[in-house]
Amino acid sequence: MNAFLIPALYGLSGLVGLAYEVLWVRMVTLQFGLSVFGVVITVAAFMAGLGLGALALSGRTVRRPLCLLALLEVSVALFSALLPFLAPLEERALWAGFSHQGALSWHLGLALMSFLLLTLPAVALGAGFPLVLSLGQQVSGRLGLLYGVNTLGAVLGALLPLILLPMFGWVQALRGIALLGALLGVGWWVLDRLEGGSSAVVQDRGARVATDQSERTGSMLLFFYGILGMASLSLEVAWTRLFGLLFLRTEYVLALILASFLVGIGLGSLVATRWHSTLRRFRAAFPWLAAGGVLAGLAVLPIVAGWVEHPLGQTLTQALLLQGLILTVLTFPVTFVLGLWLPLLSEEQGSLRTGVELYGANSLGGALGALLTGFVWIPWLGTTGTLVWSALLILAASLTWTRPWTLLQGGMMVGFVGLGAGLWAFPPAQKLLPETLAGSRDIYRYEDAVAMTQVVEQPDGQRILLTDLQRHDASSDPTAAFVQRNQGRLALLLQGHPQRVLFLGLGTGLSLAGSSAYPDVRRVAVELSQGSIEAARRYFAPVDGPILSETELVQDDARHFMNSTEAHYDVIVGDLYHPDLAGVGALLSLEQFARVRDHLSAHGVFVQWLALNQFDPAALQVELRTFRRVFPDACLFLDGMHLALVGFRQPWAGWPTVAAGQDRLSPDQRFEATGGEGVMTWMGRYWGKIPDTPGPVQKEWAPVIDFSLPRLKYTGGTLDVMLATLWHQRPSLEQATRDLNLPERQRPEFAAAWHATQYLVQSWQDRMTGRDGEAERLVRLAFEANPRDRWVGYALADEVLAQLARAPLPDAQKETVLNKLALRFPWHVEVQRALWKIQRARHEHAEAEKTRLNLLQEAPLDREAGMAKNESFQ
Repeated sequence: MNAFLIPALYGLSGLVGLAYEVLWVRMVTLQFGLSVFGVVITVAAFMAGLGLGALALSGRTVRRPLCLLALLEVSVALFSALLPFLAPLEERALWAGFSHQGALSWHLGLALMSFLLLTLPAVALGAGFPLVLSLGQQVSGRLGLLYGVNTLGAVLGALLPLILLPMFGWVQALRGIALLGALLGVGWWVLDRLEGGSSAVVQDRGARVATDQSERTGSMLLFFYGILGMASLSLEVAWTRLFGLLFLRTEYVLALILASFLVGIGLGSLVATRWHSTLRRFRAAFPWLAAGGVLAGLAVLPIVAGWVEHPLGQTLTQALLLQGLILTVLTFPVTFVLGLWLPLLSEEQGSLRTGVELYGANSLGGALGALLTGFVWIPWLGTTGTLVWSALLILAASLTWTRPWTLLQGGMMVGFVGLGAGLWAFPPAQKLLPETLAGSRDIYRYEDAVAMTQVVEQPDGQRILLTDLQRHDASSDPTAAFVQRNQGRLALLLQGHPQRVLFLGLGTGLSLAGSSAYPDVRRVAVELSQGSIEAARRYFAPVDGPILSETELVQDDARHFMNSTEAHYDVIVGDLYHPDLAGVGALLSLEQFARVRDHLSAHGVFVQWLALNQFDPAALQVELRTFRRVFPDACLFLDGMHLALVGFRQPWAGWPTVAAGQDRLSPDQRFEATGGEGVMTWMGRYWGKIPDTPGPVQKEWAPVIDFSLPRLKYTGGTLDVMLATLWHQRPSLEQATRDLNLPERQRPEFAAAWHATQYLVQSWQDRMTGRDGEAERLVRLAFEANPRDRWVGYALADEVLAQLARAPLPDAQKETVLNKLALRFPWHVEVQRALWKIQRARHEHAEAEKTRLNLLQEAPLDREAGMAKNESFQ
C-alpha cells in the first residue's frame, strides 16, 4: 500500500509547493510593484532553498523520516499562513532602515530580505526530496518515479492559484493552500504511525565506495548539471518576460510557464524511469533536441504573436487554457529532455545519494540562473538574446556527459551558433502586433528587470510609448497629447497658486507640459523605468517642448518615494496606472493615498486619474470608496474617458480659489492653463462628490481589484455600463453649483458648460448602443451650449468630416466647409489635413503652405506634412 501512498503524498507535496511559489511571487510583486523583478527574487529563493534543503540531508541517517516530513510540511504551512502578517512587518522594518538611503539601497535591501524570508521555507520543502527518496525501496527504488510524480503534481499547483486568486484574493488563497499543506503534513504523520517509525539513510544500501577518479568525475558532473539548472531557470525567467509581452499579466503567465515547464520535466522523468535502457541509445541527440527547441520557439514567435494579438477564447478561462496549450507546445521539446537527465544520470551513477546531489546542484544552479537572468543577462543581452544564450549553455553543459565528440557534432555546433545569432535580436514590434502596429518601425528599445520600453514610429510619423509591448502608455498623436496635457491642467487649476508640483509617473512628459502656463513652478516627476525617462527625453521633445529640462526627474518607485521624501507639494498628480498589472494596484491603495495626503501642503490638491476602459463598475466603486476613506471631501471630474479623483488636504473653497488663481495669470497663460477651453468648461466637467458607500477597499496587502480586472479583456462592453453608472451618480445642476460655491453672475456660463458635458456623455452612450442619430443631435446641442469645449469640438468636427467624405460635393464647396471648420477648430489635425489636400489639388500653393504649417504646429511629428516641400514657389 505504501508503494502507492508515498508517491501520492509526494505528488500532493509538489502541488502545494508550487502553489506556494506562485503565491509568494505575488507577495514580492506587492512589495516591488515590478514584474520580472518579483519573479526573479521569488524563483531564486525557491530554487536556492530546494537545493540547500536537499544537500543538507544527503547521505544522513534520519530517524523517523516520515515524521520529519510531517513537521516540515506543517512548518511551511504555518509560515505561509502567517506571511500576510510577516511581509508588512518586513516592509515596515525596511522603511525604517532603508527609506532614506535612496532607491537603489531600498530595492537591494528589499530584495535581500525577501530572498532570505522565502529561502527558509523553501529549504524545508527541498529537504523533503531526500527524505522521500530514502523510502524508495518501498516504491520500487526508482528516483524518476518520485521526481516525476512530484513534478506533475506541481503542474496542478502552478495552475491552482489561477482559480483561487480571482475567487478569494491573495490572503485567502494563501491560507487555503496553507491549510492543504497542513493536511498533507497530517497525512505524512499518519503514515509514520502506521509504519511504526523507522530510520533511513539517503544512500543506496551496498553502494560501492567511489575511487578518486570517480569522485573527480562526480564533481564535474555536479558542476555541469548545475550549469544545466542555471540555463533551465534562465529559460523560465526569460520565457516569463517574453510571453508576458504577448499574453496576460505576470502571475498568469508565470503560472502557465511553470505548468508548461513542469509538464515536460515530469513526463520526461517518468519516461526515463520506464525506458531508461532504450533512451541511452539516443542520449547523444538529447542536447541538440533541447537547445534546438529553444531556437525553434524563437523562430515561430512572430507566428504565435499573430495568433494571440486578439483575445483567444471567449472567456479568461478559455484564454488561459489556449495560451497554456500554446506554451506547452512551444516548450515541451526542451523541458521533456531536461526531465530525462536526472533519472538517467542517477541510474548510471547507481546511487540515490548522487541523485540527491544532482538535484541539489541543479536547484542551486537554477537560483543563480534566475538572478543572473534578471539583473545581468536580460539588461545586457535582451530577452531573446538571453534565450539564445541559455540554449547554448544547455547544449554545452549536456554535451559533457554525451561524449565522445565527433566531427559531425563540431559542424552542428557551428551551424547552431549561426542560427542562434540570427535569432538573437528582438523582433520588431510590428511583427509581434502585426495589426495594431502595421507599417510601424521601432526607433528605441530598452530592457531591464523593471520593464521593456519601446518607442514605435507609426506610418504617419506619430510615436507611441510602449511598456512591455501591449501597454500603450502614451502617444504623440495630437488628440492623445491633448488628453495627456489635461492630466496636468486640472489639479493646478483647482489649486489656484501652485509652487511645488509632483507628478507620479512620467509617460512621454506631456502631462508635465500641462503645467507650463504657471510661472515659477518647481516640478518633480517620479518614474521607475529608466527606459521611459530616456524615451521622453530623446523621442518626445518635439511635442513636450522644454518642460523636461525644467523638471527634476527622479528614478524611483512611487511608493518608496512617498515614504522617503520629506518634501510637501501644492499639487500631486497620479498617472494613469494599469490596475490589472502585477503590483500596480498598490499605487491605488488606501496606504498609498494616505502617503500622498501626508505630503500635501496645507492647501494641497491631489488628482488620481483613472481610465474608465480599465475598470468595471464594481472595481471602480472599490477605488472611489478607497479614495474617499483618505479624502472625505473628495470629488470627481470627468475629462473624456478619464475620471479624475480629486482630494484636498483641507476643505476646498471652490470657485473663489480657482478664480483667484486665474487672476494671477496673464491672458496668454490663462489660455494655456485651460487648453484654450476656458475655466468654466473645466468647471462644467464637475461630476460631484464621491459618495460614502459600504463595501471593501483596496489595500496593499489585501488587494481587491487586481485579479478581477484581467477579465475585462474578454467580457467587453463595459464602457457603456461604466458611463451609465456615472450618469446616475452625477449631481443636479443646483447641487453642483452649491458644491463649487459659484456666485450668481457665474451660474449661467456654468450651466451651459455643465449641460454641454451632460449632452456629450449621453451622446457617447447612444453611440455605443447604436443610436447614431440621437448621438449626432446631442453633439450639436452640446456645441450650442459650449462651443469652447474641445471634446465637443472633436465630436462635431469628426461628424462633419465623415459627412463630407460621403457627400458628392465639388472640391470648391468642400474647401469652403473645411475653411469654416479650420477657423472654428484650428487644433483639429484631420480638418487641417483635409483642407491642405484639397488646396494642393487645386494648386492653391500659398494657402496650402499656410495650412501645412498650421498642421505641423499641432502635430510636429506628422510625416506627410513634415516631408512636403514648400509648394508656394513651384
